[in-house]
Amino acid sequence: MTTGTHKTRALMVVTCLSLAFTALAGRLVQLHVLRHGELSAEAAKNRELIVQRQGRRGEIRDCNGTLLANSQSLRIVCADPSITVSNAAAIADKLAPLLKMDAAVLQTRLSGPGRYVRLKQKVDEETVQQLRALKIKGLVFEDQYHRSYPHATLASHVIGFVDSEHRGVQGIEAAMNQYLAGTVGYEVIERDRKGREIRALREEGIEPRDGYHVVLTLDAVIQHIAESELDRAMAEFRPHAGAIIVTRPKSGEILAMSSRPTFDLNDPGHAPADARRNRCISDVAEPGSTFKVVNISGALNDGTVRLNDTFHCENGAWLYAGRILHDAHPYGPLTVEQILFKSSNIGAAKIAVKMGSARLYEYIHRFGFGRKTGIGLPGEVSGIAHPLNRWTGLSITRIPMGHEIAATPLQMIMAMNAIGNGGRLMKPLIVKRVVDSNGQVIVENHPQQVAQPISPVASAMMTAALRRVPTPDGTAPKAAVDGYDVAGKTGTAQKIENGQYVRKYYSSFIGYLPAADPEISILVSLDDPSGGAYYGGSVSGPVFRRVAEKVVEYLGIPPQKPLTDVKRLASIQ
Repeated sequence: MTTGTHKTRALMVVTCLSLAFTALAGRLVQLHVLRHGELSAEAAKNRELIVQRQGRRGEIRDCNGTLLANSQSLRIVCADPSITVSNAAAIADKLAPLLKMDAAVLQTRLSGPGRYVRLKQKVDEETVQQLRALKIKGLVFEDQYHRSYPHATLASHVIGFVDSEHRGVQGIEAAMNQYLAGTVGYEVIERDRKGREIRALREEGIEPRDGYHVVLTLDAVIQHIAESELDRAMAEFRPHAGAIIVTRPKSGEILAMSSRPTFDLNDPGHAPADARRNRCISDVAEPGSTFKVVNISGALNDGTVRLNDTFHCENGAWLYAGRILHDAHPYGPLTVEQILFKSSNIGAAKIAVKMGSARLYEYIHRFGFGRKTGIGLPGEVSGIAHPLNRWTGLSITRIPMGHEIAATPLQMIMAMNAIGNGGRLMKPLIVKRVVDSNGQVIVENHPQQVAQPISPVASAMMTAALRRVPTPDGTAPKAAVDGYDVAGKTGTAQKIENGQYVRKYYSSFIGYLPAADPEISILVSLDDPSGGAYYGGSVSGPVFRRVAEKVVEYLGIPPQKPLTDVKRLASIQ
């Protein structure tokens, strides 16, 4: 071999080595300089796991601080399949008995794609500690909260409940969801190649915020009284449904709102839709004779009539516009005051005819009928108040007795409150305030007057007449509360089925006390009571009395007159 050949081969070797080193250098430059950010991010992605943190949902409490709804801390057990896939079967066998899940299902999840999978929700802390003791690589534990209602059915229709994602779907839970729901945060966790946690990168995470707490105007004690007495009425009269509302007439605050049938807030999914309906705001019906307070108070307010004005009630049968209007009892001449406390349909109709359709229509709207009260609870309806152009020749005589119009129980008690509180129609108040975890007030709600349908003078005249309803001369002697002046009105309305009146009734009583300066008002409404009795004074009147007796004692409202001997002896004992 010649010297030239050796030189050529040496040059080729040097050239190849130079090219190799150049390529290697280029690759190093690419990795460490040009793609440094991209590769670093990829490496970090393989080391870091983002764990979601949910803020605790706020509490719901009554006006005295009684807890009605809260969130209990639980955990979600998650896994990183990129770590657990190599040993999925063995891990599944260990987890199955603790999580009470099928091992095959667990194995599938543990060996799936991605870096995050939920294995089970609502795991208690004791189980979490047992899982941690297994020291299984790739397991992650997230915070979760379980919504709990300590009183189960109490105020269930008002409180409402949440769905699986902790979103409010009914009642206060839905209406105040924006305040109750906390915000979601996250935590970045760095792990080594074996899946073990090295540190939590808190500076890269976002702290969750707990939800605000909602304080209601409801009083849990009064709510319990209302529900207990409604349950007793349901058992005694076997109606299809029932409702009781207790309010403060001067402020519009709701102290109790009860509907039957009811359901357990801790298990709403097994309750039929009918049981979850808040009948106080979603059921509309012709109110019957309780509506007489609207047109008669309007006539008094306009000066169209005075309490001692007399109307002949035609001995119980009056022909008007080709149809006969009946009274429950045959009456001759009655004063306006007597028309109210004896509940004469004919007398109320004649007063309406004297005031005229336009003025009656005006007072219907002044008292809030045909529109929502604004309580803010989901499911509230407006009721039915037909415009004047849809009235027939008979409407002027039928609407005063609570026909051809439909209202919710809440609309009726708010209208009666205006009768008793000096003529002020108040907005119903159910949420008192919203506070944060430190007690700082976020929202404060105050009583709000929405209208002045009648004057204080007309209000006083109405109260004077309505005080005689719960007396032997009136339609509801069984509603009388010993030691207290009660003003109220009975209602007995025929139900409509398939467009026809049938022999089924809504029986109701609405009253307030003390009559001259009312502290509370109570509505009792029973849908189709059984057993023969159906008049509002006979069926709902006694329920009103029992609720009122317990509430005035609880609130410490002093009596206006001496108690009877029986009542006095009972209080001493």
